[in-house]
Amino acid sequence: MKTKLFFLLLIIISIKTFSQSEYVMGNITNENGDKLPNTSIVNLRTDQVVVSDFMGNFVIAAKNSDELRIARQGYERKSVKLNANDFSKSLDVKLSIIPIEIDEVTIGFVPTGNLKKDVPKLNPPPRVTALNMALNDYMRTPLNEVAPSARIPSLFAPRNPGEGQLNLLSIGSGGGGLVGALAGLAKKSVSSPKTTANYAEKQEFYKRVKAVITLDYAKYGLDEYDFDIFLAFADEAHELSKNYRKNFNRAAIESRLKVAFEEYLKTHNFSKKVSEG
Repeated sequence: MKTKLFFLLLIIISIKTFSQSEYVMGNITNENGDKLPNTSIVNLRTDQVVVSDFMGNFVIAAKNSDELRIARQGYERKSVKLNANDFSKSLDVKLSIIPIEIDEVTIGFVPTGNLKKDVPKLNPPPRVTALNMALNDYMRTPLNEVAPSARIPSLFAPRNPGEGQLNLLSIGSGGGGLVGALAGLAKKSVSSPKTTANYAEKQEFYKRVKAVITLDYAKYGLDEYDFDIFLAFADEAHELSKNYRKNFNRAAIESRLKVAFEEYLKTHNFSKKVSEG
């Protein structure tokens, strides 16, 4: 009879124990209510480890009075002791963020309020003072090279509005004012020095003379070649190209050519050439 009662009691205890081996469902969040995926949940009795899904949900096998350890990087670990109520509803666990510790700041100087004591302690280090003094001395030394000038080149410099203009208000008598200025310009143009013509200028001058001068030299037996020789002689003797290539005066040139031709006839005999012609 006692044996039967023992087995009956053993069966009841086993049924009761089996009925308590269930699953716990839960959710992991932080203090702000954000879901925490990839959180590890460990049953310390069975060493079973599960990881929460992307919504922070998890399911783990457990029994009443089991201890669950919840851990996630950056958060403080948390332990939960299960009871009968945790098997009938969701086990919601909130994890706290691990506070970041800031290195302690040590204040080396505490002002006393007395300027005589506080001011010397506020002075920069000796090395900084020496460096500042060296920089100040360097900035006071003169430059070794010539500084660039910001002057405007004379070609691009602005002109005086009155430069090169005559003052009409100063017109007066006695050769002053506009009349005096015009007289001075005329005198300057007359007295300007004349330069000797180069080869190209002489040829251009000769060409113009032969185009406008109509003196009848053919009756003396001069052809075009002979006239070119005579023209070179007249130019050499009376400086025709020097005096008239820039200021071509037909009357003066013809007068000089007549004088030069009389001189030319004295040294050149054209009678034979005329008789042959």
